[in-house]
Amino acid sequence: MPFYLDIGYSQLNKKGEELCGDSVEILRSEKSTVIVLSDGLGSGVKANILSRITAKTAATMLKMGCLIDEVIETMAETLPVCNVRHLAYSTFSIVQIFNDGRAYLAEFDNPPAYLGYENEILPLKREERTVRDKQVKETLLDLMPGNWIVLISDGVLHAGLGNVLNFGWGDRQLGRFIKETAGQNLEANDWAETITEKCNELYGGLPGDDVSVVVIKIRDTRKLTVLVGPPRSRADDRKAVGSLIRTEGRKVVCGGSTSNMVSRILLKELVIDMSSFSEDVPPTGTIEGIDLVTEGAITLYHALEMLKKGVKLRSLAGAKDGASLLLAEFLRADKVHFIVGLAVNQAQHYPGFPPACLLKNQTVRDIAEILKSMGKEVTIEYL
Repeated sequence: MPFYLDIGYSQLNKKGEELCGDSVEILRSEKSTVIVLSDGLGSGVKANILSRITAKTAATMLKMGCLIDEVIETMAETLPVCNVRHLAYSTFSIVQIFNDGRAYLAEFDNPPAYLGYENEILPLKREERTVRDKQVKETLLDLMPGNWIVLISDGVLHAGLGNVLNFGWGDRQLGRFIKETAGQNLEANDWAETITEKCNELYGGLPGDDVSVVVIKIRDTRKLTVLVGPPRSRADDRKAVGSLIRTEGRKVVCGGSTSNMVSRILLKELVIDMSSFSEDVPPTGTIEGIDLVTEGAITLYHALEMLKKGVKLRSLAGAKDGASLLLAEFLRADKVHFIVGLAVNQAQHYPGFPPACLLKNQTVRDIAEILKSMGKEVTIEYL
C-alpha cells in the first residue's frame, strides 16, 4: 500500500444509557480495509446489539468479497424486528478502501459522509439505487495522501437540538467545524474526539442521542527506528549504527551507552540537554542526524506506563521530558522497528537502580504489543 490509513473514532452514549447504540467495526486485510459505522434502532442495549450485528456482518462480508446487495439481504433476514416500529434494520455507512487507493462508500439512512482534501471539503457524487426496498447511496472514489473521510451518526447533527441550537447543529454548521479542524492536522483519533467534545458541549453535557464520529485520514506512512542498547558483541557496533542510519523516517537512540556508541561511530558530538531533566526521567541529548536521544531503561519504562494509561498525543504538546518525547514518537509512527542490543547494562547492578526497569527487553516487547493493538506495524531485531 503506497499510503497509510489513519483511522480513529469517538463516541458518546445517550444520557442515562450504559451502552452506545452505535457500533464501529474496522477490518484490515491484505487487499483492503473496511470501516463500518452502524446506528441501531432506538438506544441502549437493543440498539447496541442491532448495530453490532450490522457492523460486524457487513465488514466481514465485504472483506470476503460479497456485494452490498448480499449484505443488505443478510441484514433483512437476520436482524430482529422492533415490536413497536416493525423495523428490522439498523442504518449504516460503509467505506472499503483498496490498497491502490480505490474506495467504495455505501450509505443507508445514515447522515451523509464528508470527503475532504487537506483543509477543504470536496463534493461527493452519489448514485442511489434500491436494494430489497431500501434506498442505498453509493460512491466510487480514488483517494490519495491528503484526503480524509468523516462518518457520523445522526446524534452528531442533532447536537444542541432544543437547547443552544433550536434545530440542532445541522450539516452546514458541522461542515464548517470539520473544515476548521481539518486545518489543525490532528491525528484521526484526536480529530474524532474534538468533534464529539463539541457535540457534548452543544448537548450541555447530556447527549440526547448516541453520538459517533469516525475519521479516516489517508497519508504517507510514518516510519520510526529505535536503537535500544549496544549489541552483545562490540564487533557488531557498526552494524547496529549502520542499520539505524540507513533506515527511512525518524531515528531514535535510547540509552547512555548506546548514545556514546552512536556518537563514537558517527564522529558526532553527544550533547546532554539539562533543560529536559525531570524528577523521574533522566535528561535527553542531541546527536547530529538523530531525531531523539534519550536515556534507556528508565525512560522506556515511563513511556510504557503512559502508553498503558492511554495518554493521547495531543496531551504531549509542549512536553520536554524524554519519556513524553519518546511516547510522542511512538504515537506518531505507523511502522516502528526496534533494534535491541543484548549487551549487559552494568548500571543495572548499581544499588538503587529501579527494579521495574531491570527487564529492558521485556519493556520493549510490552511497548510493541500495545503499539500493535493500536494498529501499528511493529518489528523487533536483536543484536
